[in-house]
Amino acid sequence: MMRQYTDRRDLLRVGPTRFALNFISLESLMKYRHQLGQLINSKQFLQHVNTLRPESKDVALQVQDLISNARFWERIFYYLKVIEPLVLVLRMVDGDDKNDMRYLYEAMDRAKEDLREKNLKVYRKWWPIIDKRWGMTLHHDLHVVGYFFNPRFQYKDKVQNDGEVMRGTMNVITRLTRIMNERLDVMAEVERYRMKLGIYRAYDMRCAVQRFTPSYF
Repeated sequence: MMRQYTDRRDLLRVGPTRFALNFISLESLMKYRHQLGQLINSKQFLQHVNTLRPESKDVALQVQDLISNARFWERIFYYLKVIEPLVLVLRMVDGDDKNDMRYLYEAMDRAKEDLREKNLKVYRKWWPIIDKRWGMTLHHDLHVVGYFFNPRFQYKDKVQNDGEVMRGTMNVITRLTRIMNERLDVMAEVERYRMKLGIYRAYDMRCAVQRFTPSYF
């Protein structure tokens, strides 16, 4: 019966992760909000409810009350605003294009800033939750160093080389260079890259990063 009101589509669809599945389900509910309202007030639905056993009828009436509740839809809209920026990051993680991993650290930072801009009053509640989940499942020094050595981010006007970025970069350098002299050479080169000295100061370099992917460099 419901599919007659939802373009013959199911409200619940498969997602790559439980987090993405929840977002897709909420997004689908919001998309068909008015159609679901028509469904619960249709003659066909009301007649069907009257044929149900008492326990099933109670569930159907609860669903009817929920769909009619404006507060229910307000909360869905609120959670969609919170979740959407993070789902975009998860799509990068779950996608087949591994080049996206070079942009993952910056994408998560951007998602958090997007969340703050859209939810100025409540973002402080969500940032610790996001950071904890990010630290447990996705965050890795390789993502940080991928951000640091991505010229597209390093050579933009407002680069963010904070303590976390530099620590992650140095951790990777330390693991990859066992000999102290080699490590010092790499660190010196990193400093030239960071300060845009030598070959890194050329104007052509700034133009190139807008046209080529990080693998080109």
